[in-house]
Amino acid sequence: MSATYKVLESDAEFLTAALAQSKVSVWLRLEPDPIGHLMDYGGIVEGYTPDSIKLDGSHFVRERFEFRAYIK
Repeated sequence: MSATYKVLESDAEFLTAALAQSKVSVWLRLEPDPIGHLMDYGGIVEGYTPDSIKLDGSHFVRERFEFRAYIK
């Protein structure tokens, strides 16, 4: 059985992922690529602002990347 994921976009979704201690990865999606490219295995959400997301000590620009929380 494989894990599924949820694309995180809103502050509420990032907060929920942080509270649930969900593993979040960072993906680059270029049109028309439907899957994207894994950029970083990420980690737990440590913080977020309107401009960036902090995962495992690293900051990522929200508008450049897609963030996927893995659901078991």
